[in-house]
Parts: sequence; C-alpha cells; structure tokens
Amino acid sequence: MMRRLLAALAAGLLLCGCSAPSPSSSPDPASSGPAPAAAGASSSSSGPSLAPVPIETRRVDAGGDVLTMGVGPLIRSGDVVVLSIATTLESAGSAQVGRQFSASQTTSFDGARLVDTAGRRVYLTAEAGGNCVCTTRVRIDRGETRPLQAAFSGVPATVTSLSVMLPYAGVFADVPIVAGPVPAPPTGPDSLGRTQEPLDLTGAVSVSAALDAYSDRSDVGLRTRSGADGVDLNLDTDVLFKLDSSQLTAQAGKTIAAAVADVKAAGAGPLTVTGHTDDSGSTAHNQTLSKQRAEAVATAITGPLPDATWPKTVAAKGETQPAVPNTDAASRARNRRVTISFQGDGRSAAQRAKTTLPKTTGAVGKAAAGVEVSLPLHRGTIRFTPGRARLSGPFLQLDLIATTVGPDKATIHDFLGQGVFTARDEFDPYARYGAAGIRLFDGTTTSYSLDYELHPGDHRCLCDRLLSRPIPPGSSQTLSLWFPAPPPATKSVTLDVPDKLRLTDVPIS
Repeated sequence: MMRRLLAALAAGLLLCGCSAPSPSSSPDPASSGPAPAAAGASSSSSGPSLAPVPIETRRVDAGGDVLTMGVGPLIRSGDVVVLSIATTLESAGSAQVGRQFSASQTTSFDGARLVDTAGRRVYLTAEAGGNCVCTTRVRIDRGETRPLQAAFSGVPATVTSLSVMLPYAGVFADVPIVAGPVPAPPTGPDSLGRTQEPLDLTGAVSVSAALDAYSDRSDVGLRTRSGADGVDLNLDTDVLFKLDSSQLTAQAGKTIAAAVADVKAAGAGPLTVTGHTDDSGSTAHNQTLSKQRAEAVATAITGPLPDATWPKTVAAKGETQPAVPNTDAASRARNRRVTISFQGDGRSAAQRAKTTLPKTTGAVGKAAAGVEVSLPLHRGTIRFTPGRARLSGPFLQLDLIATTVGPDKATIHDFLGQGVFTARDEFDPYARYGAAGIRLFDGTTTSYSLDYELHPGDHRCLCDRLLSRPIPPGSSQTLSLWFPAPPPATKSVTLDVPDKLRLTDVPIS
C-alpha cells in the first residue's frame, strides 16, 4: 500500500509541474568502479588548443533552436575522456544551449552518454564535488560557435572508439578516441557577459554500468537476459512441467529446442542449469523441486548438447533468487523457471516465425507513412516516423522522430513511458515520462530497451528519460532507442507502445 501511495504522490508532483528530486544523483565511487581523474588534471593545463576537425556534423532541431553540431574525436587526457561538440546556432536570436541536453533539467550539458557496444557498457557524465564536469550556462548568439563539453572517467585504455548518445541529436556512432589536449573554449564572454571556463578535470568520476538486454519469446515460453557477464535463458516451467511436477510435458519440446538452438549459436562452452521456484509451499520442498526440474532440463538438452562439448553444472536455488518480488500471480509465474547460463551475446540464431501481432487500441501505421497521434489532455499532435535503424554489435540502434504537425506545440510527456513500477518491478517515478515504454516486435519475440543498473535495484533505460519539454510547431525531436539485435538477415521490425502507438515494417539498414 505504501508503494502505491508513493507512486501516486510522485506522479502527481510531475503532472502538476511541482519540483521533484533530480533524476541524477552523485555517483558513489566505491560502487561505480572507475577511478577518479589524476589530481590537478585540467583541460587548460597545456594552454589553449585548436578544436579538432569534426568526425560528423549534424543539423539538430533542439526544441526550436536549430543548431549545427560537429562531434570531434573524443580526447583522452590522463584518466579522463572528454567529449567536445562544436555547436553553432543557426536560428534567429540567442539560445541558452545546454538545457536541451541536460539529464538533470538544468542548464548543464550533462545528458550525454558514451556507449561501448563491444564491451556492453555505458558511461555517464563525470561529477566532481557533486557537480557535473561539463559545460554549464552557456548562451550562443546566431552564427556563433562554442564547444559543448563533458568529461567521462573509467574508459579503459584498450577502448579506441565509443558511440555518443545525445538528446535531440541522436547517436554519433563509433567516434574515435585520441590522445591530446582538450580544446579550449573561446576566451571572450557570451552575450550575457559570462566567460566559458575550460573544464577542470580534477577529481572527475563517472558512473559506468553494464548494459543488459531482455527479450521474451511468447510462443515457446523462453525469456533471454544477456549482459556483460553472459546469457541467461529462462525457460518457463509452467510450459515445461505440470503443477508441482518435475516430469517434462509434451509441450516442453518446443521450448527445449529453442533454447538448444540459441546455445549452439553461441558455440561450445560450459553450461549452468539452475532451477528456481516461487515462494508457494515450504522452503525445503521448493529447494527439492527446483533441483529435480533443473536435472530434468539438463538431461533433456544433453542429447543435442553433449557433455564433451557443453559440460553442464546443475544447481538449485528454490525460492531464494526470485527474478521479481512475489507480489501476485503474474510475478510468481516469472519466478518459476529453469535458467540455462552460458557465455555469448544473447543473439538468437533462428529467424523469427511470422505471426499475427497482438491486438492494440493505439494508432497503427507503416514506417513509410508514420503514425499521427493526438496526445491526451490537449498536449498537441505529433507524427512519429522511424529514423535510421542499424545493427551495432549485439544491439540494434534505432531512432524515432517525433514531429509536431499541428498549429500548437506538443509535449510527449508520459505517452511513451511505462508504469512507475517498471518491467523489473522497481519503483521509478520517472519511468512514465520518457521512452522506456517502447518495445520491439520481431515475429513472436518481444524485445525491450537496453537498461543498466545505476545503483543496486535502480535500473535505467538506455533511452530518453524525460520528455517534458514541448516541441514547437514544425519542429522535430529525435529519440534514440537501443534493443537486443534480432537474428541475422532480419529485414524489418515493429515498434510498439501498448495501446498507444504501433509502427510496422521499420527497415533495418
């Protein structure tokens, strides 16, 4: 009851525009891993330096402010990597840049994230003394160019490129990392008389986290969770076994076959087969049942996966490691599972079977035409169209373009979000107000956005977290999405927000 009251209170605060706790928090160096920058490091330690030649230049509509943004190579300075984006205002007047690219709803350029697809990690903007190590409170006049900069620590020396993810601008893929001095900002003041100071890298500490991918094959009762530490295939025991039984059912064959195909695609290596139950019944009974079910699955897969190539370890956890809290029948069903764990990227080997999509009461359209939606509470009208969709290692990176088509500004707000109790059953009052509710259909498989654990029990979607800024008439906003990659040779996918929005036939380049 208390959780629901907290949810209602947080949602009410956000809807009424009242202040709420900042979605970002100071990182805990002990839990985040990366070491702080070397003491005394500063972007100005080598004196003024010329900005590097941009790797990619892009025209960006940032809430009505039209910018040209040139991403240069990432600069490694000591233990820190610095992102520097040469930013020119093309529209009339002047603009307080930084606020559009802020994760904390301030004027700080702290919303950039660096994504290591090969290492399956994300790096957040560094902080020092509770403040972001980034550009803050910079105003640019029309035609003027200034660098927007942010520091990141903990990037291994062996990493030579990263993808830059930026609100409104999308993803700049595979930006190289080079050693050298950090570009210094102009020495002259802006139109308000403020001087843009060089970044002080002293004590800069980033939070970095492993990226997790999750997909659900409803046709065979197989859920896949893949991360930096390997792959877990969760086989639904309600499909495999009858109630309180460890004898495989006739329907179990399809689930076992699907799991075997994915294991084979990852190649030879050891497997761990672990049984889990919900909290119904006694602890001792659940421990025994989980062991018997794990043994039954291990025996069933030994034929197609011989021990000589795939040595197996059987484990039993009973009710001690639930996937989600045992709060209702649906959560208990998720906890009744047998898990096959192994090393790999989690990408399924088999092409998805064509199937009828789940019914929806939302707006539906094909990718080429897009979908036009009148947002609730008179928040305007937006046409959603897919942007670039490309494979990046074990992931699919896809852009969704939101364009205001009516005469008034439009605010996405909670239209693309999920509930305040997320798919992981974690309480997150901000989950409603971003793009975390967008999922991907590929045949009978539903995939969810990549996420990462910011703090224990606090997972964040690798997507736009807050979509509370209005989009002016005629303007567009790029939303960057990341999903687990579909099987090879997949030509198109479907984007879906339950009973709100569906885009079919989204091509993969």
